[in-house]
Amino acid sequence: MKDKSQVIRVYIVYIGVLLFAVAVFSRILYLQLWSDVELRQEVEQSTIRLKQIDAPRGNIFADNDQKTALALSVPRYDIHMDLVTVDSVLFEQNVVALSDSLASLFGGVPMEWEQGLRTARQKKNMYYSIKKNCTHIQLQQLEQFPILELGQFRGGYIKIPKTIRVTPFNQLASRTIGYYKPATENSKAYAVGLEGAYNDFLEGEDGELLMERIAGFDDDAWKPINSELNHEPIPGKDVYTTIDVNIQDVAHSALMKQMVEQNAQNGCAVLMEVETGYIKAIANLTKDTAKGGFKESFNHAVGMSSEPGSTSKLASLMVALDDGVIKITDSVDMPGKYCFYGVCLHDSKHEGYGKNTIQYAFEVSSNVISKIINDNYSTQPQLFIDGLKAIGIHKKLGLDIAGEGSPVIKDASDESFSGITLPWMAIGYELQQTPLQTLALYNAVANNGVMVKPQFVKEIRHGNEVVKEYPPVVLNPQVCKVSTLMDLKQLLKGVVDRGTAKNIKARGFDIAGKTGTAKIAEKGGYSDKYQASFVGYFPADNPKYSCIVVIQGPTKQIYGSSVSGTVFKEIADKVYASGVENERVDTEEQLAANTYPYSKNGDRNELKRVLLEMGVPVKDNSGNANYVATITGDKNVQMNAKMFEDNLVPSVIGMGLVDALFVLESRGLSVKVNGSGVVKDQSINPGTKLIKGQLIELDLI
Repeated sequence: MKDKSQVIRVYIVYIGVLLFAVAVFSRILYLQLWSDVELRQEVEQSTIRLKQIDAPRGNIFADNDQKTALALSVPRYDIHMDLVTVDSVLFEQNVVALSDSLASLFGGVPMEWEQGLRTARQKKNMYYSIKKNCTHIQLQQLEQFPILELGQFRGGYIKIPKTIRVTPFNQLASRTIGYYKPATENSKAYAVGLEGAYNDFLEGEDGELLMERIAGFDDDAWKPINSELNHEPIPGKDVYTTIDVNIQDVAHSALMKQMVEQNAQNGCAVLMEVETGYIKAIANLTKDTAKGGFKESFNHAVGMSSEPGSTSKLASLMVALDDGVIKITDSVDMPGKYCFYGVCLHDSKHEGYGKNTIQYAFEVSSNVISKIINDNYSTQPQLFIDGLKAIGIHKKLGLDIAGEGSPVIKDASDESFSGITLPWMAIGYELQQTPLQTLALYNAVANNGVMVKPQFVKEIRHGNEVVKEYPPVVLNPQVCKVSTLMDLKQLLKGVVDRGTAKNIKARGFDIAGKTGTAKIAEKGGYSDKYQASFVGYFPADNPKYSCIVVIQGPTKQIYGSSVSGTVFKEIADKVYASGVENERVDTEEQLAANTYPYSKNGDRNELKRVLLEMGVPVKDNSGNANYVATITGDKNVQMNAKMFEDNLVPSVIGMGLVDALFVLESRGLSVKVNGSGVVKDQSINPGTKLIKGQLIELDLI
């Protein structure tokens, strides 16, 4: 009996454990498969949550030694007030003084500020908006105001940190700088230009702040439980581009002037360093039909794949010369009209050019080149096409920024390949290239046959540490034979010396290049609009830069030499005359001669921290002032107080952009920025009576 009772007890325990295990497993299964919606609802209804605080994005810098920012993150704060938290006696004793202080800092009438605060308190508003996008300087003053100085728990002070993105040069290269918008429930992510391409480096690591939802408000009404971040945001890394802001300004201005003159539809200009492929300037303009004028709304240089026209004749002759089927000294007859299967091509000079050499035909851009290619390859067109592909112009360049247009080079087996395709391809029709793809080919000729990848970025840095470098990338080590290369250089130089582009012949240096004029294709045929282009390099005998200018839809003239060639010449003249390389050498020599580095005027604490980290002795005569003016001496960097009168326009001359913006915006001024570097001049004289909302322009160098 005893054994039997023991067995029964064992069975009972076993069954109990089994039932418990089944219950636990069932609960887990339920939580995994069926309760997800309920749990999500519980979380959504939670009143306390860790909220994300966006990390400051890394800065995007131009290619120079002054850290000229093309895009930078500036700290801002949304300020709210929990008026329920504030004690009644405290509120009544200080509301007038608080209203006066807010009106002084942000503008407006003190009585209106007071009425707004009183009304919000009567309504028991726990999230009353004081100021959005408050600057750091404004924040420092705000935290000294009555009531707010007591902080969150006694003064109801709510501070929500964030950052905003600033592009100091506005439209300058704005489409190439681009933007990044993360995906949401209702839209996909938008990754445009450098901001999009290098977002993984720029975005940093977001912080976290424990916050409480405020009852009676929408989902955005959250206030911090305490002022300390649970996890500090880590700023993103900085992108150092290849763009030179001085050359960029030249290219943008030259293109804009011609776009306005021609009342054109769109256009682009790109300047590239021959040896490296580094893009020094890229301008893209599109006619704004709604507002008038022109804006950077599409990167035509990268994404506009179109029939290039006569600039493609270089590739055609490159193939024929490499195959040995022609010589540039061969004689050809140019009657002005060339027919293939009943379809005819005409020279711009309809009566033709008579009998002359192939070199002369290229210089005057005769369409006899279509006949030359057809005569030599009509029985084996794929041989010609394979020659184009051997150059590499049938492939994308593999640009880091999104949106590169696809080149189109038809095979002879293509169902759309007809009897006129080969001669049409020879002069730049029935194939497609983007401006950058065309530029890469001409740059290869300038670079002794080496085709390099166009690039926009040199390196990524985290502080002073180089995280990643982008050295030149070779796409094709030899686009053609050396003998062919010599002939092509002679042809391109002749175009400017004697041919269609002799109007852009420069003084003091030689230009080599090719004009292009092509009708723009539309569905079912060609429109009455033209694409005018010029692409080449300079100085012709020792190339430093290559450049392409493409303008679509000019309304006054159509030829590449007069429309785009003049823009090329203006860019080349100013770049060559600027002595950019000599200026950089002088700057480096001057810096080497100084014992300690030059420093800008600015925030005392930040400057002092940086200088001490660099081991630079500091003589601080500022008396703990927020802002200082610096003097770099042989033994140290001196800091002297830079004081500002409350009701007068401050002097920001000598400051960097970020500090200047803080100082001026904190006093209610609207700021427009011209140039880069440090503030050279300001449009309103220091000491002038301050008028809130007034526009002040800063010139930076």
